[in-house]
Amino acid sequence: MTTPGADLKQLAEFSVPAASVGAAAGIIAGGLAAFVGQPAGWAVVTGLGLGVPLVLFGAGYAVLVAMGKVPAGVFAPAAVYWVIGFPLALLVHSVATEWVVTGAPGLPPEPWKFLAFRALVSMGFAIGFLWMHEQLGRHWWPRILDHNLYARRTVEQYVHLATALEARKAATGRGRKKKLA
Repeated sequence: MTTPGADLKQLAEFSVPAASVGAAAGIIAGGLAAFVGQPAGWAVVTGLGLGVPLVLFGAGYAVLVAMGKVPAGVFAPAAVYWVIGFPLALLVHSVATEWVVTGAPGLPPEPWKFLAFRALVSMGFAIGFLWMHEQLGRHWWPRILDHNLYARRTVEQYVHLATALEARKAATGRGRKKKLA
């Protein structure tokens, strides 16, 4: 049995790939803001205003995977999660930007339309997030699975999925090599 502190440490360690995706998005947003000529302070606010919420939401998604509430590598739950998380992250970014530019935090005009549009484009982010999460995770989780219960469970889940897909492929004949005539 693990202690609550050890459990939180394992969850945090397991969440590194997901949090890294959010951090990368923030760095890219800040870099793009600087590239287009925004003042350095605004570029930093852009990076932090977007990156911090995406890091937190990404870690939240990883915790759901770790706890078995969301299956690893399945798009539909990731899409549902990000249809809420992505617009909220962009809302935090908008409020932070407004605060820096005008000196007072404020919502964007027509906030429901703002959120609805961002929910529509969240599917693209969900695809990218899931892909990056898996790419980083497949390198990170095997390194920590000897001492991290959540990494072990997730790697076992991916192994089971790969085994099932391979068996299905073999059963349908798609796994056989074609004979030359």
